[in-house]
Amino acid sequence: MTIALLSTDVRRPTTLLLAAFLTLAGAGPAAAAERLEISGKYGTIDFAIGNSRVFRTTGSFTDWKGTVKVDDVNVGQSSVDVIVKTASIQMLDTQQTNILKDSDYFDVAHFPEMTFHSTRVERTGEYSLKVEGDITLRGVTRPMTLAMTVSDRQPQAAPGARYARFRGVGTIKRSEFGMTKYIDMVGDNVEISITTEARRH
Repeated sequence: MTIALLSTDVRRPTTLLLAAFLTLAGAGPAAAAERLEISGKYGTIDFAIGNSRVFRTTGSFTDWKGTVKVDDVNVGQSSVDVIVKTASIQMLDTQQTNILKDSDYFDVAHFPEMTFHSTRVERTGEYSLKVEGDITLRGVTRPMTLAMTVSDRQPQAAPGARYARFRGVGTIKRSEFGMTKYIDMVGDNVEISITTEARRH
């Protein structure tokens, strides 16, 4: 997701998604690959902009959804796709929200969606993963990496029930997506964080 960029410093598009991947990090017997769902109904994508003591602000995206393919046997075959509706951005107040929706930042009128598509998933620990992928924002695609952790895994969850909880963090540079206004004053990095439940399809 900048001064409001999805959270590159939406750090959280989105996106990243990915949440379900974390489920792969849990211990347990091998299972067939399956499809999980994540969305703003069960989680949040937050971001923080500003890397100075003078300015730092936070925001979130409320309308987003994603699909995760979980493969416990071969984690590298797992994948995640996330779509974020940029008009759902929420800042600290209405004025700030409207500024970030405008053409200098997310330009929601011309770019209504921000997406994340994973290209590589790697297990880094018993309950952690590194998810590499491409984020597309304002018509520009750049790589983004999320450090993911997973908790409360429920491999036997029924359809529609929670399969696991996850948290992912990452950073992007808003200047790479054409959002350069006040960059000298505010900073370039956007920190993104994703916290969500992954539900069995």
